[in-house]
Amino acid sequence: MGVRKRLSKKKDGGGETAIAASSVPAHDELLTGRTPDGKAFAVPKTRDMLQSLFNPVTPKTTFDIITLVTLSTHMVVALVLPLATRRAVLMAGFAFWRLCYNGGLGWILNWQSSRHGLVALFKRNGWLDPNRGGRVYTWLRSELEAKMGPGYSFEGVPIEFNVWLLYRQLVDLVLLNDFATYFFLCSCYLGSANDTEPWHAFLRIAGGLTLLAFNLWVKVDAHRVVKDYAWYWGDFFFLVEQSLTFDGVFEMAPHPMYSIGYAGYYGGSLITGSYTIFYASLAAHMLQFLFLSLVENPHIEKTYERPPLAIQVIQKSRIRRMSAPMSDISDSARDTTASVGDACKVSIRERPTSLWHPELIVFKNFDLLRASDVLILLLLVYSVGVPLCFWWAFGHSQLVFVYSAAQCIIWVLFRTL
Repeated sequence: MGVRKRLSKKKDGGGETAIAASSVPAHDELLTGRTPDGKAFAVPKTRDMLQSLFNPVTPKTTFDIITLVTLSTHMVVALVLPLATRRAVLMAGFAFWRLCYNGGLGWILNWQSSRHGLVALFKRNGWLDPNRGGRVYTWLRSELEAKMGPGYSFEGVPIEFNVWLLYRQLVDLVLLNDFATYFFLCSCYLGSANDTEPWHAFLRIAGGLTLLAFNLWVKVDAHRVVKDYAWYWGDFFFLVEQSLTFDGVFEMAPHPMYSIGYAGYYGGSLITGSYTIFYASLAAHMLQFLFLSLVENPHIEKTYERPPLAIQVIQKSRIRRMSAPMSDISDSARDTTASVGDACKVSIRERPTSLWHPELIVFKNFDLLRASDVLILLLLVYSVGVPLCFWWAFGHSQLVFVYSAAQCIIWVLFRTL
């Protein structure tokens, strides 16, 4: 899910305004989209995925039918096959759908971001052109009209929006199967833990359920903020004009959908008590961060304003100092000293400290004149040096254990209270 904290970007001279969709608009507010060539259009409202897929009254598209069939297949595998066989089949299925998500969908998004490849493919083959599309055009149009409902006009929106709608159906197919295979895989490993005490099992399951509930809240709250546009990576196809209001889960962590939004993986690992599930969850989460680094972040930096580099901040500060009026400098020596001092203060304040003092790597680049380095040294002496001194002076490992446990409890209480 493309949950990305964007910055506004406006071209001078009343040109294009490119703002990411991540605010909380009124329910009746109609968003204005803008294609890469500057064409503006009214963005139609999209239907809820779960409602359109699982509501028996809602018309089903071909993608919906394929999704329901594959989900049913995973359920049959989890209920019918022997334990060892279904574990292997579901693990392979989870790996397949996770690679389809991070690898397949990621490749399509990167292709679309770099060369508008997916939209260009549809334009080149005329699949959405009534004059060239033929049966493919008729089929795709019927699919989109069934998915969107009566308030949608196929010809009233640009091709970028229609291609995005088709891409959404592919995303629904992959993401739902990814979730289903993981869920059924976890069900195959229930009872794998060897808890020596009943309260061990209680704490493990309670912690896992808490993480699952937290994961559900993150997903729901993130979708409340970003809506379908950013959830389905709409800004890879077109932009919308909309104000930014990040609240809720976005105030807790950067990229919450990719960081804390996967807490459910570790909740499932705790509930099952299986290291197999834990390592599979860890690998899947790692792939999600690779997707963020290789697909999302490059697109964010290319599409939206990025923070200035350190050298740009320094150059701006120098230009500001050099452009000071000469009359201000020649008033008096005292005024000259004050103005230069103020300029230097501004420059030093804007300069990142890592540019002049390299970051500390273990003990490399250690600087006694840097407060953070001295603090780290004191913490090491306090946490490691003092216990070792106790051990050397008294020769009792039990004393070291008591000291370390007391420190742990004291600092946890200090942080909490």
